[in-house]
Amino acid sequence: MRGPRLFRRLTLAELERWCASRPHALVLDARDPGSHQRDGWAGSVRLGPHNQDALLLQTDRKRPILIYCHHGHASQTWAQMFADFGYVDVCDLVGGHAAWAQAHPLPPEEPA
Repeated sequence: MRGPRLFRRLTLAELERWCASRPHALVLDARDPGSHQRDGWAGSVRLGPHNQDALLLQTDRKRPILIYCHHGHASQTWAQMFADFGYVDVCDLVGGHAAWAQAHPLPPEEPA
C-alpha cells in the first residue's frame, strides 16, 4: 500500500516563483461566489461543490494546481482531495487570500 499523497503549502514569499515556473497552472478560488466575483485572482476558477467532480475527474493530473481560500484553512482540505485523486503538483496558499491582500493593498480610490 502506498503512503498518503501530499500537497505543498506555499507561503507568500514562494508564490510568485511557483506561479512563474508553472504558467499553465490551474488556480482555484475556494471562496464563496461573491468573494470570487469581487476580488478573485485573474484567471482563477471558483471551486465548490458545483464543479468539484468535473475538476477532479477531467483535469490532467499532471497539471499544477494552486488553491486559495479566505484564510488558508479550507484550501488545505481541497488540496488534500486533489492529492488523493492522484494530482502530483498541488499547493495551497498559507494565509489565503487575506494574507495575499494584506501584502498587496489596493491603491486608495480617487474622490469622485
